[in-house]
Amino acid sequence: MPVTLGTQGQPGFDRPFELMSDCHRRIEEFLKVIRRALERYSRRELDPECESALRTAQRYFREGAPRHTEDEEKSLFTRLRGLGRDDLRELLEAAQRLEREHDQAERIHDSVDARIDGWLRDRRLTPEAAQAMACDLDALDRLYGAHIAFEDDVLLPAAALALSSRDVKRIGEEMAARRGLDASGVEPYTPIDARKASR
Repeated sequence: MPVTLGTQGQPGFDRPFELMSDCHRRIEEFLKVIRRALERYSRRELDPECESALRTAQRYFREGAPRHTEDEEKSLFTRLRGLGRDDLRELLEAAQRLEREHDQAERIHDSVDARIDGWLRDRRLTPEAAQAMACDLDALDRLYGAHIAFEDDVLLPAAALALSSRDVKRIGEEMAARRGLDASGVEPYTPIDARKASR
């Protein structure tokens, strides 16, 4: 089934940083789906349940993950750079590193994706393909472990403090537009502490 952001039970587009973090959880979960499939089916033929799980994970990494990368690079990083603040220099240097890691992850995902295509076509994996896929998944686990932790623990909290509510609102609107949704009517973002103070 398709993965849709901003649905019931998830943060809305008025909370774009929470949505970005939610995307990180999806990346982690879909990598686990592929890993479990590899562990259970590398030596036997796929069944319909595993095939469906693989197709769902594959679709997320083909469609959802690239949109998430654009959310960060085009909407978030661009606005942080536009502030022109010296105190954000280290954060912006980190953003350059994150962009390089996005490129690296994309190349590895391309390799995994091609192997899944072959797996779905042939219904079985060769031992060589299974080993290569396991190596790719190990590389993604290592890359994403530090990458996601930095974004969740450092980048997104810093961005929430640095950007204006108008900037954050526009980020949410752009995220929605990338997914074919209209979020132009979302309420302006208000930090949680400010909401408590206003009560």
